[in-house]
Amino acid sequence: MSGASAGGDLPVFSKRLDELMASMLAGEAPNVGRFCGYCYTPLGKHADACAHCARTTAQYAPVAKIPAEFFALYKRMRHRESVIVNSFAFAGLGLGLLLFIVIVAIAVYRFNASLWWMAGATAVLIVGGRVFAGILGGWIGDSIGYDVARRKLAVEWQAYEHEREARLRPPAAPERSEAGAAPAGTSQTGRTA
Repeated sequence: MSGASAGGDLPVFSKRLDELMASMLAGEAPNVGRFCGYCYTPLGKHADACAHCARTTAQYAPVAKIPAEFFALYKRMRHRESVIVNSFAFAGLGLGLLLFIVIVAIAVYRFNASLWWMAGATAVLIVGGRVFAGILGGWIGDSIGYDVARRKLAVEWQAYEHEREARLRPPAAPERSEAGAAPAGTSQTGRTA
């Protein structure tokens, strides 16, 4: 990607922008200010260049609001992360529940429903479920969710960047073959022959 990328040396969202967009989505901050016209990182009042992507304000004029399409990229990235993290956390809870069921089955069929085995099974359910959910969701799932969401964001950023550049680029004027002559296949009025 040119400039900002999720897989390259620059993330799509600067740390500052990431924090600001989270605040905006939570309703704690308004979507107004002075933002880089390329990567939408907040700019100071007199900044000539973005500290994140190094684009100058002459290359990309600052904008007063972050576009809705850019917010959509951010929301999709966060949603992907949360789905993966929560899935791993629920797998951890499921593992705790499975161990509980196994211990209860052993307690019932081998030890005539011994109170100590039942207490141990309950402890495994409560503590083990929480620990497994924390390990699988908060550690493994978080790492995987972050990587998957950033890779997908990199692809979506490329498409967004291409679409935005196509919108901003002025349409090319038709070429004239001779001074004042219309292009081949059209008449002087511009209609196709």
